[in-house]
Amino acid sequence: SVVLLAGAGLLVRTLMKLQVVDTGVNVAHVLSMEIPMDGTGRSAAEQLNVYEAMRRKVASLPGVVEVGLGNTVPLLGIDHFRHEVKVESRPLSPGEAPPKADVRTASPEYFRAAGIPLIKGREFAGTDRRGAARVVVINQTLAKRLFGDTDPIGQRVAWNSDEMRFLPISADWRTVVGVVGDTRDFGPDAAPPPVMFMPFAQEVYMGAMIIRTGAEPTALASSVVQAIRTVDRQAIIEKVQTLEQVREDRVAPRRVNTLLVTLFGGLALAIAGVGIAGVLAFSVSLRTGEIGIRMSLGADPLRMKRMVLGEGWILLGGGLLLGISGALVAGRLLS
Repeated sequence: SVVLLAGAGLLVRTLMKLQVVDTGVNVAHVLSMEIPMDGTGRSAAEQLNVYEAMRRKVASLPGVVEVGLGNTVPLLGIDHFRHEVKVESRPLSPGEAPPKADVRTASPEYFRAAGIPLIKGREFAGTDRRGAARVVVINQTLAKRLFGDTDPIGQRVAWNSDEMRFLPISADWRTVVGVVGDTRDFGPDAAPPPVMFMPFAQEVYMGAMIIRTGAEPTALASSVVQAIRTVDRQAIIEKVQTLEQVREDRVAPRRVNTLLVTLFGGLALAIAGVGIAGVLAFSVSLRTGEIGIRMSLGADPLRMKRMVLGEGWILLGGGLLLGISGALVAGRLLS
């Protein structure tokens, strides 16, 4: 019981701390959804035109503040989107592991819609389109990994992974034009991943829409879906949820574990209490004759109660000593 309750206390404390971790995203009043166009037969240019028409239609709705497009929803990291990156000005040393970054795309409005702060340089502009010079925005973690204390603005990077040939993304050199804040896309208890954003208009690769609203975002969800349907009746709209829901889903497994361990701890405490009471009651029933003899020889009731309860305290004390020892070991394992 002590081990379980101590573990439950630690998990509750962990959950409370995770709730206040800065995810790097301003999740208030943001609606997100995925609108994939894979398999529709549209070319990249046609997909871009449809996405832009959807974005403009949604942006015109009352209550909508900003609408951004990208290939992923913030706080929803995907492991297999990480690939090797190379830097033009700094070749790898012999034996050095090549750096990797998550593949992301973003429209000029994406960072403002998601509430991701711009740290240095600029966001993407409307001129960063196909045929224009290739540019990227990186996050702080990748900037530190690739350039250390050197200013990354103006440096050139490129994808350097064999798997990239299977993706509709160019491996050309790209100029770093901005640095944005880190986001904890794999949960509040995971380190921010290194991320490299490319202009959505240059590399149309999957599609997600991020909508910042001036009011409760769930109230606008049906209007947003209807607006998208007016542009493309066959559009596939998936995972319509707020960023607050996305953040809560990231800590949901922790919450379930905490609840289960707390329930088991409470149940174990009840069983332990009933068990000790039962043992003492059984002991007293076996010693009724002995107690009667002691009292006939002058022992008062208070002394008899102390004798019985003293045996209970021995059981309780032994259990607490073993439980505290086990709790210390369990705490190290939980950490």
